[in-house]
Amino acid sequence: MSTTQKNRPNVQGTEAKKENEKIVDSTNGNGAAHTNVKAEIKALEEKPKAVEAPVKAENGQEKPQEEQAKEEVKPFKPALNLESTLKVVEGLHRKSLQRINLLDRIKQLETFEIAQMEDSDELESNHFQGCQLIISDDKNRKFVTNTAGLIKLVSQFIYDACQEKLTEIEANIIFPNA
Repeated sequence: MSTTQKNRPNVQGTEAKKENEKIVDSTNGNGAAHTNVKAEIKALEEKPKAVEAPVKAENGQEKPQEEQAKEEVKPFKPALNLESTLKVVEGLHRKSLQRINLLDRIKQLETFEIAQMEDSDELESNHFQGCQLIISDDKNRKFVTNTAGLIKLVSQFIYDACQEKLTEIEANIIFPNA
């Protein structure tokens, strides 16, 4: 192995130039070695100065840089034309109306429960005592119950379902290209 082919650390910038100057000096004026050193210096200067750290995959292994580049590229969304914009606005309006209706339903249920708590006897464990739950269909068939525990469960289920649907609708109210 000649003196110009020493194993050197991958050094950049001024430190690389200083190290290469030392190698040139150690060649004792050999012109061929000097040419190789100049080529190495040029290659070092052309290398990018910032080296990116590899991204770790979920399983702890490093991802190849090709995959990293693919992940960084975001798809281009074309601008909406007038017809598409109007459809988006109509969809957002419909979702907004659903949201308003759910908020109204939740408020009605809360108001009813607050009124029941104010009117109920403090000794009662369930503020739905004396309430009646009626479920009827379009053929005038009815289900009626006065069971306070069942009414409380149905009331809680309706409240939770409305809250869940409200959260879902609010998450879907987004502006395109925003």
